[in-house]
Amino acid sequence: KIMVTVIQNKGSKEEEIRYIEAKAGCNVRQLLTDNGINVYQSVTRWTNCKGKQLCGTCIVNVVDGAGSTNRKSLDEASTLRENPESYRLSCVSFAYGDITVETFPPIKAAQWTR
Repeated sequence: KIMVTVIQNKGSKEEEIRYIEAKAGCNVRQLLTDNGINVYQSVTRWTNCKGKQLCGTCIVNVVDGAGSTNRKSLDEASTLRENPESYRLSCVSFAYGDITVETFPPIKAAQWTR
């Protein structure tokens, strides 16, 4: 078992930290959504691709434990090319050890690539 720490609404009055025990190798997006945590910003909550790596809107910031996730594919790296290195598409991120992710990381308009 691994521990996924989730920081929601960082820096706001609604900031909340959740701890989710999971199986090693779990898909980050699936784990978060199964636990009632929204990974989509704005209307993409209803118009996203459901984890098929088509929309590029399920961005999380892996603030700790990046070495316990799978490597970025060329496609994911291209989608996130204007974002910090720690930003990942949760739909194609898998956790093999303890990680900490931040939902709704700051994204500038130029960083939306799809």
